[in-house]
Amino acid sequence: MITWKCHICGEERPDHLIGVHVTDVSSRYGLREGTMKMNVRYCIDNPECVKKAPDFDLLGGDKRGG
Repeated sequence: MITWKCHICGEERPDHLIGVHVTDVSSRYGLREGTMKMNVRYCIDNPECVKKAPDFDLLGGDKRGG
């Protein structure tokens, strides 16, 4: 069985219960839009994980370009 670790809660979950929120982070590094994206894994059956995924930042700093 394929499993993934949720970036939000840290739980190891089966593949069918993990979603991925994709954010373009190119502007942080002065790159052309679409050049660099960040993928955040989250539990699709946990409302807290779903809620936090769009704002979770694997790279540190402000996801909105700061």
